[in-house]
Amino acid sequence: VTVKAVRKRIVPELDDEFAKDLGDFASLDALKARVREDLEHEANHEAEREIRSELMKQLATRVTFEVPQALLEREIDRRVEEFVRRLIDQQIDPMKTNINWEEFRERQKEAAAEAVRGALVLDEVARRERVAVAHEEVEAEIAKYAERTGRTPAAARARLEKEGGVARLYSGLRRERAIDFLLSRATIVQT
Repeated sequence: VTVKAVRKRIVPELDDEFAKDLGDFASLDALKARVREDLEHEANHEAEREIRSELMKQLATRVTFEVPQALLEREIDRRVEEFVRRLIDQQIDPMKTNINWEEFRERQKEAAAEAVRGALVLDEVARRERVAVAHEEVEAEIAKYAERTGRTPAAARARLEKEGGVARLYSGLRRERAIDFLLSRATIVQT
C-alpha cells in the first residue's frame, strides 16, 4: 500500500479574528448577534408564511361552488410556467428532462383549485372592503422587477404590459392587501 496523502481538517478557532475574516464584524459577539438576528428574522418570516398559507386554506373552504375551468387551467399553466422557470434558473433544459408534463399538470389540479378558490374569496373581500392599490405601489413593484431582471423600469413595464403582467401585478398586490386586512382582524391561535 502506498500512502499518497494524509489530510486533517483544521477548523478555525471561534474568535474575534474569525469574525473579522467573515465580514464587518468587530468581534465574535457581533457575529453571534448577527447570526441570531438572521435566524430570528427567518423564523418570523416562516411563521408568517405558515399563517398566510393556513388563512388561504381556510378561505378556500368557503367556496362551495365548482371552480371555473378557465381559472383552473390558467392557474395550472402558471404553476407549470413557474416550475419551468425554476428549472431554467438551475440551468436544466425542461425539454430534456424525463417529465411527463400531462401527469405533472394533473398532479397540480387540487392545489391549483385551492389557490383559485382562495383568490376568489380574496377578490370578494377586496371588493367589499374597497381595498385598492395605489399607482405608486404598482410602479415600485415594476421597479423591483426591473432591478431583478437587469432591465430599465420602462423596458420591464413594456414587457409586463405585453404579457398582461401589470394587471396580474395589481391583482396580486390587491390580494396581499386583502390578506393583511383579514389578518388584522383575525384571532390567531398557536397550537
